[in-house]
Amino acid sequence: MVSGPHKLIPGKAAEEFVLPPAMGHDCLLDGKIVVKISDADQNILASMGPESLRNVVADSSVAVFKLLEVATFLNGRECKYLREREMKLEHTPRALGKVTKLEKELHDAKEEEGKLKEKVGELEEKLSSLTLTSTTDEEEKKVDSTGTYAKFSRADLIAKIYEVRDLQLEIASSSFQNALAQLQVLNPGIQLVTDGLDELKEVRDGRIATPPHEEEE
Repeated sequence: MVSGPHKLIPGKAAEEFVLPPAMGHDCLLDGKIVVKISDADQNILASMGPESLRNVVADSSVAVFKLLEVATFLNGRECKYLREREMKLEHTPRALGKVTKLEKELHDAKEEEGKLKEKVGELEEKLSSLTLTSTTDEEEKKVDSTGTYAKFSRADLIAKIYEVRDLQLEIASSSFQNALAQLQVLNPGIQLVTDGLDELKEVRDGRIATPPHEEEE
């Protein structure tokens, strides 16, 4: 089978030039196939002198070496690209594993942050309560320095307040009656008028009147 250029017209440029299918013919250089060139090319080469042939060989050799350089460069770049791609493919599972691990660690960190915030809130509430209790204790110590009423319940304190109030009223009434008795002793010849006299009243505008309530004042 003879292979060569297709659809070529002498003297005209071709859109495509199909190289001989050397890659698909492993037996091309097995010594059994005769490699020939066209008669036209043989006539051209035969008409050339030694100098022209040397020039053609030199130009063709340069073209071949340039082609080899380009092929070597392209092959190297392609191999580098393939090597980098393989390395990336090798590292991809590791990277995905690291991403998954980091996502899990981030999720765990957020949960831990939420728990810590809750603990901080609880501690702040306890601290606020302790501060309030401490302030209350200090105020109570100022009022009850001996600690007499420290263990009293609320009901006990209210009962004690009423007891103290009644005692104060009793003392005030006793003092009033004592003062009145002393006036009568000191003025035996004078009949003192005691009608309307009351230890709970006071003198206002020249007359005895009941003290107004604090709200009215």
